[in-house]
Amino acid sequence: MSKPTIVLVHGGFVDGGGWRKVYDELTRDGYPVRVVQNATKSLADDAATTRQILDGVEGDAVLVGHSYGGAVITEAGTHEKVTALVYITAFAPDKDESVNTLIAGFPQDAPQPPILPPINGYLFLDRAKFHDSFAADLLTPDATFLADSQVPWGLDALGGPITNPAWRTKPSWYLHVTDDKMIPPPAQLSMAERIGATLAQTPGSQAIYISQPTAVANLIRTAAEAT
Repeated sequence: MSKPTIVLVHGGFVDGGGWRKVYDELTRDGYPVRVVQNATKSLADDAATTRQILDGVEGDAVLVGHSYGGAVITEAGTHEKVTALVYITAFAPDKDESVNTLIAGFPQDAPQPPILPPINGYLFLDRAKFHDSFAADLLTPDATFLADSQVPWGLDALGGPITNPAWRTKPSWYLHVTDDKMIPPPAQLSMAERIGATLAQTPGSQAIYISQPTAVANLIRTAAEAT
C-alpha cells in the first residue's frame, strides 16, 4: 500500500523553508512530501495555492498546517485527496471565522505577540522581540535569521473568513505546544477540543517545527498511518 503524500503549509511571517527538518524526517521514512510556498497575502489566494499543490499529488494526502497555516488547511482541506488534517500549534477556525476573530478571543492575560502596526496592509513582528516571542527554543543565530527574513503577513490573510471548514468532515490531529507565546496554549487546547482533534503535547515555542522536527513528524506519521 503506497504512503500518502504529506503536504506542509507554513504560517505567517515565515516561508516553507522552515519545514526542511520535518521534510527530511518524513522523506527518510519513504513519504512523498510537498511544501507549499504561500504568499500570505490573502487566505483565498493561499487556499488556492494549496489546492493547486494537492491537484498535482498522486493518491491521498495528509495536509499539515502550522500557525496561520491552520486556517489555510481548514479552507483548502475539503479537497478530495485530503484524508487527514494536522494542526501544529495552529489556528483552527470555524465557518465565517478568521484568524482575526480567533485572536480577539485569546486570553488578555496571555503573552501578546509583538506585532507592529500595519504598513501598506502588511504586518511584521518586532525584530527585537522575535526571538523571545516566536522562537525562544532556537539558538540566537537561527532566531535572528528568522527575524531578519520575515515574510510580510497580509491583513487579508488574517481577515479572510472560512467558507467550509474541512475539519467538520476530515479527521484531525493537533500538536499542543505548551510554551508558545504567539498562540496561547489555552487557546490551542480550546480549538483542538472544538474540532475533535486527536491531541499530542510537547513543550516548545511557535517555532516547534524547527526546534523539534521529530515530535512534529511523529504526529504527522500517526495521522498518515491512521488514515
